[in-house]
Amino acid sequence: MIDRYSLPPMKELWTLESQYKRWLEVELAALSAMEEHGEIPPGTYDTVRDKAFVDAGRIATIEADIRHDLLAFIRSLEEQAGDAGRFIHRGLTSSDVKDTALSLQMRDGLDIILDETSALQAELSRKARAYQDLIIVGRTHGMHAEPTTLGLKFLLWKTELDRDIERLKLALGRISVGKLSGPVGTYTQVSPWVEEIACAKLGLRPARAANQVLQRDRHAEVVAAIAITGASLEKIALEIRHLSRTEVAELEEPVPEGSSSMPHKRNPITSERICGLARILRANLQAALENVALWHERDMSHSSVERVIIPDSFTLLHYMLVKMRAIVDDLVVHKDVIARNLELTHGAIYSQAILIALVERGMPRNEAHEAIKAASIESFAQRRSLIDLLREDEKIASLLAASRVDESGILNRVRATSRRLIERETTSSAG
Repeated sequence: MIDRYSLPPMKELWTLESQYKRWLEVELAALSAMEEHGEIPPGTYDTVRDKAFVDAGRIATIEADIRHDLLAFIRSLEEQAGDAGRFIHRGLTSSDVKDTALSLQMRDGLDIILDETSALQAELSRKARAYQDLIIVGRTHGMHAEPTTLGLKFLLWKTELDRDIERLKLALGRISVGKLSGPVGTYTQVSPWVEEIACAKLGLRPARAANQVLQRDRHAEVVAAIAITGASLEKIALEIRHLSRTEVAELEEPVPEGSSSMPHKRNPITSERICGLARILRANLQAALENVALWHERDMSHSSVERVIIPDSFTLLHYMLVKMRAIVDDLVVHKDVIARNLELTHGAIYSQAILIALVERGMPRNEAHEAIKAASIESFAQRRSLIDLLREDEKIASLLAASRVDESGILNRVRATSRRLIERETTSSAG
């Protein structure tokens, strides 16, 4: 991933140096397990551990000659370890080391992502409480519908992140496996006990079954959880973008970006960036799904793809989470504009309450619906209150008078519902 969208500590996790360090962890864990199991001479592990280190320059030199990255890595370790180096990689195949090391990287990356997702979730929960009483117009199809609260918007996003966290945790469990079973996974030259001991040392579980590689449905599941979480962030960003438009102007990013040519512009550029990056995550998921089906015990068609999509997916989601939390933390809420926009339909947003009142007083529903619909059109054209127009119809006026439709009462019920839902959700989450 380009530096522009790479942030620590995720950025450091996917460097070549970090990859080599995890390869070394796996090779050392395997040596330790072999020694415990009596398969190699005592002291081999200590010797290699003390002498071996990652020398990226030497690895690159060897790889340029033999054109095999893992073999170049092993040969550099052999040079450092001396006679004990001959036991490095004993009975293993390249994918034993690469796939197990990749599991370590993905596990650590998911821990970072879960920390950021939980931090954003907590901030959304705080915002839900802070704005649980702030009435804002609800919109469907982009049109004014009925009143809701800004707090309920934050609550909706928070509960979606709850599900994202569940998916990420499931994916974390799925990828926290290793494989040290040798060529095509048959343990011909390495013991299953070595795999079990080595994986335990690495904090992984042995795969219940594998061939030459760990099966790629695991990796696809991780990328899917990442892509879905990215889609959740896109949902939040898209709403902020819509509510930032000049014609709406209810919310605003903390630091909108200007224009090189139009000094007045205040663009929600970070939210737009989050929406754009979510598209890459979805595209990466398609590639991850393509990687599941490999020839026989394995082929190499997945390898080149994963070198791109896995680091990029982790790096991008981490970046998106950090940026989204910064937006939510200091989101600008224009309460005066929110209040003004509530009046744009001249009371039409209370049409359902009026409809129910008329029906309860005996008017056929279809007749009431058509009357309110016609009055709403006229109300908007004349810039007059919908209820005032309806009261000019003697039949409707008498029914409305009897039912006493109260706009403030409706808003109070919305606030009460908002408080109840937010209290229930935030209390249960805290528990």
